[in-house]
Amino acid sequence: MIEVLWHGRGGQGAFTAARLLGAAASLSEGRYALAFPSFGPERRGAPMRAFTKMDDAPIGDRSAVARADYVVYLDETLLGSGWEHELKPGGRVLVNSAAAFDDERILAIDADGISASFLGRSIPNTVFLGAIAGLCDRVSLQDVGEAIRQYMPEKLHGTNLAIVKEALRRMADASDAVATGQMAAAGIAVESDEGDLRAEDLEAAEGSGSSSLGSPVRPPARICTLRSGDALDPAVFARTTCFEAGYLTAKNAGWRNVRPVIDAAACTGCLQCYWLCPDGTVFKVDQVEPTGAPVAIDLDFCKGCGVCAKACKFDAIAMIPESEADAR
Repeated sequence: MIEVLWHGRGGQGAFTAARLLGAAASLSEGRYALAFPSFGPERRGAPMRAFTKMDDAPIGDRSAVARADYVVYLDETLLGSGWEHELKPGGRVLVNSAAAFDDERILAIDADGISASFLGRSIPNTVFLGAIAGLCDRVSLQDVGEAIRQYMPEKLHGTNLAIVKEALRRMADASDAVATGQMAAAGIAVESDEGDLRAEDLEAAEGSGSSSLGSPVRPPARICTLRSGDALDPAVFARTTCFEAGYLTAKNAGWRNVRPVIDAAACTGCLQCYWLCPDGTVFKVDQVEPTGAPVAIDLDFCKGCGVCAKACKFDAIAMIPESEADAR
């Protein structure tokens, strides 16, 4: 039996990918698959898991996968210490990242970049269908394509087929690089040049073109200092949030994959973000510095929902990826 463990966040499509992989693996006679999720009542952005089991015989074991042949991380921040305990001997980890990893068992693929190049926003799930098709002989590109055509809305066929083909091509390029000892972090990362999106891939995917990325997020003139915002291990926040006297007591900032940053120069102090934040993480600054903003954000509890950015009519708040924020 081949088992795949998917780690993702609510809204990233981990269960959709698990189901599509199972469908692709069970198209042929005598092939069986099972896919199911594991999550609680959390909101969009909360850590969740999904599982895919593939075999040549009917599958009776419906328990969660503890050790898998392939472990997929749709969000890089979910890859914490002890990841190797979820991996079978000879297994591989696939992680949504443009970074390089020292461990040869971890294969990084810039799924956010690839999907954004075709869809205009980051939806990384189908990228890993192509990646797994390139690694696992249980499924082929044709099987994945047929599963997409059968189980996704027709309007999504073209772009997702193109995404799968592009991911498979990147996997092949990475394998060639490894074979020649020239593997680099950019081996699978999406290039910024638009010419990297091959026209033949789009034509093969039912004639659908890729979506425009649109205008990039305007870099803030100044990012206000936002309390601690310390990085958290997934084990810390992937649990039920507790309340005490009306205040959050458990840090659940790890739910987010984007964070708000405030452009102090553009902020007018209208306090719409302060009033509308569903978790009360926007707070008024007692003593505003000349170059500061009258509000700040408690990153220990901000879950990156983006309500504050949408509420700001002056474009003073931008949502940026956690990886970009860490680099600053």
